[in-house]
Amino acid sequence: MAIRLEKLFKQAAHPYEMKLIAGKGGIGNIINWVHMIEDDQVAEFLRGNELIITTGIAHNTEAWLNGFAHRLFHNQTSGLILNIGPYINTVPQDVIDFCNHSKFPLFTIPWHIRLVDVTRDFCRRIIKSEQTEIGLSSAFKNAIFFPEDVSQYQAQLERHGFNASSYFCAVVLSINSYDESRRKEDIAAVRFHIENIVNRFSDKYNIFSQDNRLSLVLAKFSDKEIAACMNSVIEYYQSCRQGYKLHIGIGQNVEGLSNLAKGYKQASSALHMAVKSDQARVYYQQLGIYKILLSTEDSTVLSEVYNDVLGKLADYDVAKNTDYMSTLKVYLENDASVQAVAKLSFVHRNTINYKLNKIKEITGYDIAREEDRLKIMLAFMIKDIL
Repeated sequence: MAIRLEKLFKQAAHPYEMKLIAGKGGIGNIINWVHMIEDDQVAEFLRGNELIITTGIAHNTEAWLNGFAHRLFHNQTSGLILNIGPYINTVPQDVIDFCNHSKFPLFTIPWHIRLVDVTRDFCRRIIKSEQTEIGLSSAFKNAIFFPEDVSQYQAQLERHGFNASSYFCAVVLSINSYDESRRKEDIAAVRFHIENIVNRFSDKYNIFSQDNRLSLVLAKFSDKEIAACMNSVIEYYQSCRQGYKLHIGIGQNVEGLSNLAKGYKQASSALHMAVKSDQARVYYQQLGIYKILLSTEDSTVLSEVYNDVLGKLADYDVAKNTDYMSTLKVYLENDASVQAVAKLSFVHRNTINYKLNKIKEITGYDIAREEDRLKIMLAFMIKDIL
């Protein structure tokens, strides 16, 4: 896992005389690795979330620093450390202004500090953080998929600040690439941006891959913070027009680690509905009656109900090229108003009455009866999730 720049700075400020001189607004950025770069063209090959160190040895003047900082920011690095000495004597004001405006952290380290010690220390901390993240992911998977075996996850999670009595929210994301060969890259890109977004709120989260999906666990997040996180993810996705389709299912904010497995199932159900309805995100708590249908483990039961109620009508539409299914659905969605359906369909109400009588004949259900209408509405809802 990446490490928060703020945490790294606090640990390095004294021993390495590291100072933050601009871009304080981005101090919460996360870091995946540390690189020494002197040629600004190399910035194009960065993956993002790197912390960059430079001495300026490849340049005769400080004028290049502005373009260098712009390029690093554009390539989504997390911050820049300037080694103040013979090649960088002072930091130009335009660089400071840019970093403050862009919330791009800019640090200085004096020349007498050995950079090899700095990079070795930072990379060691990042690797240690990654090892911790792997352990946390394993513990959360056990909590989700083997909740009854508390010994396999609770102690480890609590050691890292995940209190068993806290609130937990499970989020599941599917990334369907338009180019299947890019699936792994797309999943990695989504994960990268999710970590950057969630990390602004708290470091009490965990993200892992499972069955070509991303699973996110948020701990001690309020409902408002969860919504803000998901809104930011969707906003980024929509603004960038990526080469994949993103769907998100969000479970309820459940109390206690023992309920995380339930929350994960909720998130998976919500994701199923998001994919079926092609919505960017769906919250489980907003599913209404669909909660009951999605909790049915035997999908063949749902299929039988649908076929019993609407199967014949659907087959008739296919065989005769009619639109009775859509007419019936619009009729139910408009409070069984023939006039409303006629207006929406641009036909005479007698035509709608004829269709409704034909529907009754084919299905055997009388839509004038409330009980039969309920069965039909339920069948349509089952159709939505199958």
